[in-house]
Amino acid sequence: MASGRFGSWEFALRRRTRTAGDLAGLYDDAARGWARMSHRLKLDTAYSDPLLSSGAAEALCVPDGNVLDCGIGTGSLSLALAGLITAAPGYHGIDTSAAMLAAADAQLRRAGIVAELRQSDIRAIPYPDRSFDVVMAAHVLEHLPEPRAALREMVRVLRPGGVLFACMTRRSIFGTFVQLRWRTWVVSERRGIAWLRKAGLEDVGSRPIGFGFGAGRASTAFWGQKRDATAGSSRSESATPRGGSFR
Repeated sequence: MASGRFGSWEFALRRRTRTAGDLAGLYDDAARGWARMSHRLKLDTAYSDPLLSSGAAEALCVPDGNVLDCGIGTGSLSLALAGLITAAPGYHGIDTSAAMLAAADAQLRRAGIVAELRQSDIRAIPYPDRSFDVVMAAHVLEHLPEPRAALREMVRVLRPGGVLFACMTRRSIFGTFVQLRWRTWVVSERRGIAWLRKAGLEDVGSRPIGFGFGAGRASTAFWGQKRDATAGSSRSESATPRGGSFR
């Protein structure tokens, strides 16, 4: 909140984040054109290098691997991941917008991917603890009043040794437009890394993401690995060796 005084007047300016209901309605309205915008921004390509750097592709080189895409939108992040691996993990996605889920289902099926999709809030993920080898989210956390609460949920459903991957809008010209339009947080590299570390992740890394359509480096990709606190509990012990079945 910003505040000040002008003569005998005092004023205050407070940022009001959008509620879950607000966001669901806005995403429903945006769903029809978002697939086209994703294509213009070249999201599939933009996400590929950060996903490789994060180790998410390698984390799915396990028998019966599973990935959860939180706030899946029209499926761009899942499609980017699918382009990096030859394995066939179980794809799962959640979103608060029914229209976005319908668009994601259509996009993924065109790519030969049948995913389990559920309408749900990322702050209450409808899966048991330690369900997924990779949990990811693209441009979701910065929209929430309490991003760290959502991060804790993502970590909860992540298996020990698994990878969490999240893209968040950074300070830039295009990022400012996004922040004004959606009332998102401004997430610096330092803040994003701090959030992931406080959520209990290790080997935390980050890198800027460059988009097409003149958007430039409007986002940062962050990633980290869930600690394997109990010997023998990590799926990675039985995994295909690192550098295995992915392109």
